[in-house]
Amino acid sequence: MAGQSFQLSTAQSLLDANAEVQRCVHCGYCLEHCPTRDAGVFDVYGARGKMILFKEILEAGRFELLDKIFGDRVLNCALCNWCTSKCPESIPLTDIFVLARYEAAKRGAVPRSVKKVADYVLRRGNPFGSLSHERVEWADGLNLSNRGETVFFASCMGSTMGYLELLDNTGISLETIIKMFDLFEKIRLDKPLRYLVWKILRPNRAYNSTLRKCVSILRSLGIEPAYLSREEPCCGKPLHTYGLLDEFKQHAGRVANLLRARGVRRIIVNNPICMYTFKRLYPAFLGNFDVDVKHMVEVMLDGQAKVRRSGGEGRGLKIVYHDPCYMARYLSLVDEPRRLLESLGGAVLVEPERSKEKTYCSGDGGLEVTHPGAAHKVAMKRAAMLAETGADIVATSCPACIATLRIGLRRSGRRRGPAVVDVIDLL
Repeated sequence: MAGQSFQLSTAQSLLDANAEVQRCVHCGYCLEHCPTRDAGVFDVYGARGKMILFKEILEAGRFELLDKIFGDRVLNCALCNWCTSKCPESIPLTDIFVLARYEAAKRGAVPRSVKKVADYVLRRGNPFGSLSHERVEWADGLNLSNRGETVFFASCMGSTMGYLELLDNTGISLETIIKMFDLFEKIRLDKPLRYLVWKILRPNRAYNSTLRKCVSILRSLGIEPAYLSREEPCCGKPLHTYGLLDEFKQHAGRVANLLRARGVRRIIVNNPICMYTFKRLYPAFLGNFDVDVKHMVEVMLDGQAKVRRSGGEGRGLKIVYHDPCYMARYLSLVDEPRRLLESLGGAVLVEPERSKEKTYCSGDGGLEVTHPGAAHKVAMKRAAMLAETGADIVATSCPACIATLRIGLRRSGRRRGPAVVDVIDLL
């Protein structure tokens, strides 16, 4: 951000953000529609409460307080960027929150759930700990090369988010699941059990179908993408989200080296979280990342006529579009998905309460790992906003949003609709 007095990519302590923290006048503009404040009721869970806390910590030099309130307040945020967009002083609030997490993480104040997610990202290339054959299954039979200048980045979320839905359906807490799989790994049952779940329940079938549709559309546009297959890593965003910035920078460097070695010049993604990571965070943290990054909706708009000929019809459907926070507020991709949906013959596109840059979070952004109860409340609130439009279909452009919105609808008793799908699935 122009005029920002610190850069998250080079900051070493919350002290580096002191000037920005001191500029906060506690006006409260950030509180209205803050998802975690809404879920927690009290102002301390909103941006203003966090900034008051940080100011007190910095003025007193009592950084040990971060240890005590790390999980309760500092991690209780979806990083949806609403507060930053509303701040009349243009304070980079979400960057400050990530820096506070970094400060606390350096002191060892990292919850078990976060440690496990980070371990899975670094060791297995995805936050769920899924095995490589699960993540590449979607590409079976597509005959995709693993080398090329243009790579379709499937994203670990794009191929594994069904596990978040499955976890919610079981009713078992994340902490219990982590303890169970820690035990399974010790007695070497982890991989066999994961294989059985994958084979029998097929939790990622719908997400895999969307990925296959992406390749089909790209080919119809004359683009033959490569796919890194089992070598495709996680972009590393969970590490950044939880303030593990040293690990994130090291991981990003390894990913950049892999892409460079493969001769990759362009990445096409269907996950805006990965897009933001590659497009904004990698250049900021690495300084020399010059790969072109595009979201599928941008690529499709460039060849919209061909997509329309190869796609389906609206069939009189009423569609409401949910703007993912990373699409709308981080990347400013607001009109593009709507233009694609408007091209569907006979479809009626309606807007929900809170849309475009003013979109409301769907309950992900890391909140689903650290504060699942709050995440469920946020998801249910957003699901209600979308369902109240009377739409037949909720369309969006983010696999994480798809999973959390489905959970929100299910938890609010709306099991019969509307259906939540990717924009890709309608074209």
